[in-house]
Amino acid sequence: MKIAITDEMRTQAKIESQKRDALIKHHFEVDHLSYQERDELGFLGEFACCVALGIDWRKNIRENYYTIDDFDFIVNHKRIDLKTETVPYKYATKILNRTIGDDDLYGRRLINKNQFSLLAKYDIVVFGFFIRKQLTYWYPIGYIESRTIVENYPPTFKRPDGGSYPFPGSPVPTSILKPISDLR
Repeated sequence: MKIAITDEMRTQAKIESQKRDALIKHHFEVDHLSYQERDELGFLGEFACCVALGIDWRKNIRENYYTIDDFDFIVNHKRIDLKTETVPYKYATKILNRTIGDDDLYGRRLINKNQFSLLAKYDIVVFGFFIRKQLTYWYPIGYIESRTIVENYPPTFKRPDGGSYPFPGSPVPTSILKPISDLR
């Protein structure tokens, strides 16, 4: 499954990003995206995930961003948070067809240590991505119950391959994620 990003979504992502800009605190930086691009990417991911879950993304836009949200959307009475990332092309197909090993580079989905305490607000975390430098489609990876993350995947700098993450994060194995189609 992939969800196409429309011009309307791009325009609205820019608008929402500008509204939220002065009020948001990013928990990490990445070299391949500017601050504004990363913020817009988050909105695009939310809009696309809404489409994937049968939610009208336009009606899901918040009126303001004065406070941190309690969740991104509700499906079947479950509070859901979305995590969207960018992945280099050579890893994207491995993630999508589930041939990437959990201990391989890009084999785990990360939740920043500074967001770990927020997991108590959600029932479910959905993970999705854009192919880096090709932000035309959003791809769902899967979902997991927040409780499972808290109980089993504490934040760490250590990658399973012996390297280090760029920030401490909860390394959720891709293999345990459930298909988001189960949420509908």
